[in-house]
Amino acid sequence: MTVLGLDHVSVSVANLDRSLAFYRDLLGIHVHGTGTEESPSVAVVVGVDRARFRYGDLDLGDGRILELLEYLSPKGTPHRPNVYDPGSGHLALRVDDLDAVLRRLKDAGIEPRSPPVELEEPVWWSGARVVYLTDPDGVTVEPVERRADGPSRRGTAGPPRGHSVTMHRIQAWDHAVVTV
Repeated sequence: MTVLGLDHVSVSVANLDRSLAFYRDLLGIHVHGTGTEESPSVAVVVGVDRARFRYGDLDLGDGRILELLEYLSPKGTPHRPNVYDPGSGHLALRVDDLDAVLRRLKDAGIEPRSPPVELEEPVWWSGARVVYLTDPDGVTVEPVERRADGPSRRGTAGPPRGHSVTMHRIQAWDHAVVTV
């Protein structure tokens, strides 16, 4: 048995339209599709009888999906874990111009948690510029700008040769973290 890679990441949201305005309109991530799901098979997968939700599937590049789910039944309870709480995590999105992304977000009234930081270690992070910010539901989002001449990381090269991903500022999924 072999894990072949990351397929998708799912985030439960309070309001799908508000979250699409953030991820699609502000960050420029292409939407594959939206809809409502209430099939018995989905209820079995999520382990919730009569689960019903609206979804938005966003293209993170290289075949990876960010799945936004607004549960209509049952309704969830908002929570905002700290980045150091077990089970918490963040979404890291590769961008081509961190300063431009931050200007766009600032124009929309969204401030990062700190100024951008250029990392030096470990070696595979050398030269990467990163910053944390918060999406409308409190999810930590980390735009990551890597230098073109920086060290490569296995599995982060982007789409296969001959393919391209068109996104305004988001280039690809960078990494996923869950705190344990």
